[in-house]
Amino acid sequence: MYFQNSSYSGLSTKFEKFRQKIELTQNQRDKIKTSHKHLREKILQPLDYVSQTFLTGSYKKKTLINPANDIDVFVVLSGYTQYDIKPNTILDKLKKDLNITYPKTPVKQDKPCIVIDFNHVTFELTPAIEVENYWGYNTFYIPEMSKNNTWQSVENPRVLEEKLTEANKRLNQKLNPLIKMMKKCKIHNGLKTPSFEMEKMAIDSLYYINGFRDGIEQLLKIYNWTTKSYTSYDIENMSDGEFSIFCRDILFGFDFPKD
Repeated sequence: MYFQNSSYSGLSTKFEKFRQKIELTQNQRDKIKTSHKHLREKILQPLDYVSQTFLTGSYKKKTLINPANDIDVFVVLSGYTQYDIKPNTILDKLKKDLNITYPKTPVKQDKPCIVIDFNHVTFELTPAIEVENYWGYNTFYIPEMSKNNTWQSVENPRVLEEKLTEANKRLNQKLNPLIKMMKKCKIHNGLKTPSFEMEKMAIDSLYYINGFRDGIEQLLKIYNWTTKSYTSYDIENMSDGEFSIFCRDILFGFDFPKD
């Protein structure tokens, strides 16, 4: 299959409309901000076993798409090391305290976090033990997802946040929107690549893009996402009009504008 290149000036406009459609509205952002500030400052941080809390994940990195689902929060423990308390103990304690504060709100344990489900948004609260590191950012220990009831060391989430900010700046503020678009592609096509892996791969492999179409073509290769009907060669040789149809029919679904 071979597609002749042709001009299609409306493609950039469609990408802009698509970007706006999958992003959070200002009203959603305001509600989330109010909720996370109240939860963190009024409920979590006064607990005697909590040192601090901070936002992580897609919301903090500004790659969250609509509808707003999980907002990630690290709940940093005070007075504990990874050797003198078990993850299940602190997870049970946090769940009990939240049930007392929010008796009518669903609260459940879903390792490695506690999930609290408000009507408009869900928060995932991950207990974390901070260990000082003299060679850079401190290390964190969080509950393992297995049944071993042990802690696992994870990279400081602020490292990826800074790398993403730098890469987004390098790519003229287009990387964050591209990641959001590819998250929509992942959902539409039932793909399983974790969001943080998508972000890391994009940061490490995407150095230059000539607009959103070029960025999408490159990320399809970087993620090794393929379709049965189209090769990379086919996609790269589509006209802009054909690529627009490909975006709507294959990659993103009806959220991508038809006209």
